[in-house]
Amino acid sequence: MHLFFALAALLTFAPATATQDLCPKDEYACLDIINASQCLAQLVIQKMSPLTKENIIKCVETEGVASNLPGAQKLCRCPGCHTEPINAAIREMFPLPCV
Repeated sequence: MHLFFALAALLTFAPATATQDLCPKDEYACLDIINASQCLAQLVIQKMSPLTKENIIKCVETEGVASNLPGAQKLCRCPGCHTEPINAAIREMFPLPCV
């Protein structure tokens, strides 16, 4: 019985495993990715244009962006800001490590 309570206490008070935020909201590059959601959805989900690296980069390199990083770096640094189909396309085309 004591073992049960010890295990229960351990599970209750054990520090939660930190998960990496794939869309850190305090990073300006990720804000650009979030703001490009309509353009990205048109490419990935609605298939209104060919899904190429160049077209995805055009979505995040627009006037008035928050970050001055190149589009490919923005996409690589923020692979989790959208729905899974869009995130999967970003991860496939702009894998880690970012260059």
